[in-house]
Amino acid sequence: MNEKNRAPRTMELPRPEKVPCPYGETYQADVVVIGCGFAGLNAAVSAKESGQSVLVIDKGRPGYSGLSPWPSSFRWFDPERGDDEEAFKEAMKRGGDYMSNLRWYDCWLKESKGIYERLTDWGILAQYPKATEAGDFYEREDFAGYREMFDKFDRHKKWIEVLNRYEIPYLEHTMVTDLVTGADESDEKNGDGETPDTRKICGVMAFHVPSGQIITVSAKAVVMATGGGSYKPTGYPVGGDTFDGEYMAWELGLPITGKEFEDFHTTSSQAPGNVFLDNHWQYLENIWLCGGDVDPGSAAGYAAAKGKAMVLKRVNGSVNGLPVADGSEIQDVATANYTRRGGSKVYETDPEEIRSGKMSTPVAASTLAGAATGMCCHLTSGVFCGLEETNGETEIAGLYVAGDGIHATSPSGSAYPCGVGFTSCFTSIDGDHAGRAAAAYARKQKFIGLPEEEIQRKKEDILAPMKRESGFDPNWARDVLHSIMAPYWISVVKSEETLKAALVQVEYMRDHVIPKLQAGTSHDLRLCLEMKHKVLSAELKLRAGLERKESRGTTYREDYPCRDDENYLCYITQRKADDGGSSFDKVAVPDAWAGDRKEAYQTRYVYFFPGEPEKMGFEVPRSGWERKGERK
Repeated sequence: MNEKNRAPRTMELPRPEKVPCPYGETYQADVVVIGCGFAGLNAAVSAKESGQSVLVIDKGRPGYSGLSPWPSSFRWFDPERGDDEEAFKEAMKRGGDYMSNLRWYDCWLKESKGIYERLTDWGILAQYPKATEAGDFYEREDFAGYREMFDKFDRHKKWIEVLNRYEIPYLEHTMVTDLVTGADESDEKNGDGETPDTRKICGVMAFHVPSGQIITVSAKAVVMATGGGSYKPTGYPVGGDTFDGEYMAWELGLPITGKEFEDFHTTSSQAPGNVFLDNHWQYLENIWLCGGDVDPGSAAGYAAAKGKAMVLKRVNGSVNGLPVADGSEIQDVATANYTRRGGSKVYETDPEEIRSGKMSTPVAASTLAGAATGMCCHLTSGVFCGLEETNGETEIAGLYVAGDGIHATSPSGSAYPCGVGFTSCFTSIDGDHAGRAAAAYARKQKFIGLPEEEIQRKKEDILAPMKRESGFDPNWARDVLHSIMAPYWISVVKSEETLKAALVQVEYMRDHVIPKLQAGTSHDLRLCLEMKHKVLSAELKLRAGLERKESRGTTYREDYPCRDDENYLCYITQRKADDGGSSFDKVAVPDAWAGDRKEAYQTRYVYFFPGEPEKMGFEVPRSGWERKGERK
């Protein structure tokens, strides 16, 4: 056969071989921290500083997994630099559509400077030249050379350096699959001589992915800092985040909230699955320092600008379509106005101001919503712990949650109006609180051990996909789920009709595909377990979207295009019902956080959704910005 006419040959990547497990099968620690991003690292150190033994378990590698490798900016509040507390609060309230948890936001106002100093001491916020200022790395696309030049500043390495500095042991490439609860036999008996129906955390179960070895850990307290998730990695590289903690919390009957509020990140329409097109230098360059870009005169306008950029741009692009893109448009953040990139207004007159804002090396412009399908708007989703708490304490004694995607703190409400760099700082505060609270709880407890019968049952559940002789590949199932949840009429422009149609398909996957997932290796087993978590997340997201019959923040219902303060100025929670479905509840936003309810609708809200002005009977002047991207 002519070589030119030969069919192209394809070659599968080799399956990783099974390796010996470097860890033991059993462990014991006062506090176990699951996940080691910004929240997990701070939780672990704070628990250790509080005098308790700590064990960290990470599904990847501390500093390299989850969302922690990707932040490009960091902001803190500093009154000594002229930051105005009331202005910041006003911007947050209006920009978050009055769903911002101001109790948690007050924590950030008071503690963010201390966290900045802590992370600076750890080397995570080290500043060094960007690629365009350090030679010809940018022109030559020499990623390896640039990284080697600034290797000593590499923030990804700092996580393990910090763990070693505080002598905190860690298990990497180890997936926690189950939270184990139990009861202390010495607990006070009730009137009938029976132990009260109170559940305590007593440990976790996990498996080391490369070897497949099951690991059990006895603990007095657990901090879940497991992050959120996405259904498939596309333009925003968060494929390792798979809603593991959310699934475990749901199975324990804990309330979940915020699933209806969508992630605002975008990717490039000409190459939506190219991770490095939009993120390559962001991963390698330092974390830029931000803040000081809000003052009393600009608070409302600042919130409006953020809402239009992060919400309306996505919605309008989905409704009207996008202009043809050939990949030539470059996004150079450094050329933007310093306040647009999150820099302090002081920077205008003082170039030595360290809060210069996000000045990353240019990358291809991003326009297409859905870079991480399934990911929720920062800090809105996860376990709901109530409006009074500020330590991540759940309804399960000894179980705490911390961080983006697993602890629904909601300091930025239903959107993300606070400006770039808020999440990495806030989750560090959240982790610090949870670590100290877990340590204080553990100090008063004793180990009660993991029930042997439950260990054996959970082992069988974990390993079930390895024992099936036939079934479905988890990679195929992941692609099917992504195809259901990725369309803009599910994730950006929602309606009763589209959400219900997707829910039928997701429920079918839950009942007929997930029970038949098959694993040939321990790596496949991890994927099978993650798919179970992803399908649950999709179901919760669709149900939450159906339950919120209004538009607010990063959720837009074209069949309900207006805000409905009377019925939906609230957090909607759902927890596992007796029949396995969702039991919903509403928790009203306190009046102190809700702004002036008597203010005119046109001025109370700082931007409006398509169809909202017409429905409410008023006109909004159209600007050139709003017309951008519409079809001619």
